[in-house]
Amino acid sequence: MNNKKLSIRVLFPLIMSISIVFCILSCMILFSHYISTYLVRKTIEETSRQKNVLAQNIENEIDSINSIMNNIYYNTIKKYDIQDKNFKTILANEITSNSETIYGLALYDTDGKNLWHSNNLTSTSMQNESWFTQAKDNIETICYGSKKLVYPDNVKQVFQISRYVEYINHGKMKSGVLLMQYYTDSIDAILEHYKNTQNSYCYLLDNTSNFLYHPFIKEISSGLYKENTTKIALNSTNYSIKKLHGTKWLIERQQIGYTGWNIVLVSSLFNIHTENMGIYYVIWLLLLIVGIILVFTDILLFHDFTNPVYQLLDTMQEFGKGNYEVKAAENGIGELKTLSAHFNIMAEKLQNQMGEIRRNEREKRKMEKKLLQSQINPHFLYNTLDSIIWMIQSGEYKGAEQMVSSLAKFFRISLSQGKDIIPLEKELEHATSYLAIQNIRFKDKFEFSVQADKKLLHYLLQYP
Repeated sequence: MNNKKLSIRVLFPLIMSISIVFCILSCMILFSHYISTYLVRKTIEETSRQKNVLAQNIENEIDSINSIMNNIYYNTIKKYDIQDKNFKTILANEITSNSETIYGLALYDTDGKNLWHSNNLTSTSMQNESWFTQAKDNIETICYGSKKLVYPDNVKQVFQISRYVEYINHGKMKSGVLLMQYYTDSIDAILEHYKNTQNSYCYLLDNTSNFLYHPFIKEISSGLYKENTTKIALNSTNYSIKKLHGTKWLIERQQIGYTGWNIVLVSSLFNIHTENMGIYYVIWLLLLIVGIILVFTDILLFHDFTNPVYQLLDTMQEFGKGNYEVKAAENGIGELKTLSAHFNIMAEKLQNQMGEIRRNEREKRKMEKKLLQSQINPHFLYNTLDSIIWMIQSGEYKGAEQMVSSLAKFFRISLSQGKDIIPLEKELEHATSYLAIQNIRFKDKFEFSVQADKKLLHYLLQYP
């Protein structure tokens, strides 16, 4: 019995509880993986959106620069002879009107010889400069070169922007290169709108993979910081997730039009998970609460299911010990309640059958006693009558009289007017009559006495 209780009432809920715990842990892992995947996907989407916004803003600024460059070319350089006084005046006015964005202008022939330059530029040959060769090789596009440090009133950076042009010199159309040095402030302002931190930042590369903008350019220049994502960004088509120094990083890149520039956004995925740990904790707590509720519900439901079974088992054990009056409590659900009801019906039928068997046994014993009595009484009567005749013939009239009187009393009580129940007093008289007859027959060879508490004489006995 103890083994059954241990295996059913303890082991089964324990196994179910362990299964629930395993399922909850599995759900925690799956939910964590799902949330992690979701956060990474949302980060990729958000970073991509920010990247597109930044790229679009930069391209709008590039269009504005192109408009200034084309306006200078088509409305001045291609229209006026460089020997004309209006030529120099118009270009100087162009610089003055755009002084917040343009640092300087210069015009060179195809050999790199300076034809005209603004006051803050030099007249040295630029034949070997990269922006010069790019403009000569790409006559249909405006070329965006590297960044350069200049010193007017304060330290500033400029982009070296060039294009192939056709100019008029002494009435003849010739080929050359126009250089415009454009302040980086407008591009820097766009990129600085991005919330640059150690865990999330953006930077801009030129067509030779040099930094045009980086939030940590000072640290990089001083050797305190090294950018490790440049090669990864340039080798990826859209985005890439790489593990650097034990941390996963999301790296997204987009090229800015035909300039050859590339904007790169870098985000730490570890920092994303850290910032959203509250979501993990809430989900883990909810799953833990659900697990606890399921465990307790499982235990309660199992006990509600097994308690009627064990109650029925206890009832059956009591019934097996002979307590036929015991009844099973008809509780539980479904088949359990039906099982208890059928057990009670079976027990009642069995109890009735046992009662019938006991009654039949009593009747059988009663009949056997009566049969035996019917066999004994004639023999006893014949012997007694024979003794009376013998005593009369011997002249023992007094003894014969006593024997006849005792015999009459014996049979009177035996008949009992057909009653099976007689008082204890009559039963004692019946026994006394029998002993008296036997004592007379055997010539007082034994002595007897009958004693009984007077309080018990009225109690009824079943006469056999």
